[in-house]
Amino acid sequence: QQQLQQQQLTQQLQQQQLQQQQQSAQVIAAQQAEVRAKIEEETQKKIAESSISHEENMSISGSNARYMVMQKLSRKTESKVLVLRNMVGVEDLDEDLEHEVTDECSKFGMVNRVVIYNEKQGEEDDAEVIVKIFVEFTQPAETEKAASALNGRWFGGRVIKAEAYDELKFGAGDLSA
Repeated sequence: QQQLQQQQLTQQLQQQQLQQQQQSAQVIAAQQAEVRAKIEEETQKKIAESSISHEENMSISGSNARYMVMQKLSRKTESKVLVLRNMVGVEDLDEDLEHEVTDECSKFGMVNRVVIYNEKQGEEDDAEVIVKIFVEFTQPAETEKAASALNGRWFGGRVIKAEAYDELKFGAGDLSA
């Protein structure tokens, strides 16, 4: 009977040791997973940093490569937004301007809205302010039509610079470009 009790005690001890080993293994596995996640995160950061620094320090050699980069830079993206620069000065702003721009641009397509933006050219109190007028059309083709008709046109003694404006920037309220 004593041998039986001893065997039972031995079995219980072995089961406890096995449970402890399993618990230790689970703790170790969790720690390893945590370490792997940290390593992965650091690796992703390094990859992102290296690709950015690679682009900053990139050199373009050979006429073919230069030509391809220039082609990519000069590609015009389609946009439903037109920006008119140098059309008016701050002194020319009045409540009729938005209506006048809407009427004129309606000749080229359906105008969704007109935004008149005064951009200060510095932090100083007396910094120059330029006026940009943004016209949002319903179709990119209307923007192109208006830009080609209005760009270089004289208005109030000024030569208008009209071109498509980045829709994403416009949508995000970034009128600074």
